[in-house]
Amino acid sequence: MRKLTVLSIIFSLFTAISGFCADQKLAVVDMEKLFQSYYKTKIADADIKKQAEIFKDYSDKLNDSLVKLQDEFKELRDAAQNIALSEAERENKRVAAQDKYRQLKEKEAELKQYNAEKQNQLKDIYEEKRNNILKEISETIRKYCQPLGISIVFDSSGKTLNNIPSIIYKLPEMDITEIILKEINKSVEDKKGEEKKTEEKKKEEKKDTAEPAVKK
Repeated sequence: MRKLTVLSIIFSLFTAISGFCADQKLAVVDMEKLFQSYYKTKIADADIKKQAEIFKDYSDKLNDSLVKLQDEFKELRDAAQNIALSEAERENKRVAAQDKYRQLKEKEAELKQYNAEKQNQLKDIYEEKRNNILKEISETIRKYCQPLGISIVFDSSGKTLNNIPSIIYKLPEMDITEIILKEINKSVEDKKGEEKKTEEKKKEEKKDTAEPAVKK
């Protein structure tokens, strides 16, 4: 009896879900393609790369200072063991080598801390830019789908825990990726179109100016 009750509940839930889905308009997008093809993603990547190069330049300077300190320490250490020098001179070199070793370790710690901090900073910058871009894409999807009565949009770029595509099959007309892609890149495409028209107009004006007047 209990088994029949459980089966009845499962069947009722399945029927309810099926009925709900039947009343909904569904769509599919490839979020990975939208993210990678969005013009703002390319701008963000360039900004992050530029910032990374700035961090690397300073890191290289710290590393150069570290190498210099290493060379100076080795020179003082070797001099402290040079029997050709007097005992007083060797003692002075030994003390100087100890001080140089302290500076060396401080520089190593500074370099390590700087690299760790800047790696975390770059990670934070990337996450912030990525989240902002995904929000913009999601908002564009919402604005497109809402007037059409599309209530659920699935991401076809994701995979399950078994590394299987999350969307096994879809009707071609359900995929709105290209529509959304054109929408999010509309402003930059419009700008390119205007620039192209302006360039063509300049060429025509230049051509008209260069052509000699026809004699009657």
